[in-house]
Amino acid sequence: MKGELSYDQKREWARSLYTKEDISVRDIALKVSADEVIVRSWVQEGRWPEVKRSLLTSKAMQLDYFYKALETVTGRTGAGQAFDNLKDVDLIVKYTAAIKNLESETGISSIVQVAEVFTTWLLRRDPELSRKVTTHFDVFIREQDITQPKEIM
Repeated sequence: MKGELSYDQKREWARSLYTKEDISVRDIALKVSADEVIVRSWVQEGRWPEVKRSLLTSKAMQLDYFYKALETVTGRTGAGQAFDNLKDVDLIVKYTAAIKNLESETGISSIVQVAEVFTTWLLRRDPELSRKVTTHFDVFIREQDITQPKEIM
């Protein structure tokens, strides 16, 4: 795309920076060429702190943590060797169960991630439709109870 970003594009870029990066609202405003007061209003209206918090506990991040922990525990013994420590066996069982549980659950963070990917994809193809869909996704996400994971059937 050529030229200046639209208001909606700036807001979406700011949202992505706020939720995925560890930078201040002031720096975000500078980066997206928007007034800091406007960025602060976007943060408040869009409930970006809640979105950021839900992404921190996203399935992908938690799975990564559990896989690394499982790798550490199983790495203590060589491949094919018996476990000498019952604590390690217990940890392996718990990590494996947690991984299985996470891989079968769809929470709000997954919905947010899909919404972001889809609306970015759609923006390149149909900017006007992307704005409409983004508005509906925002309302849908705000209406969800972020504190409780939801299953999608």
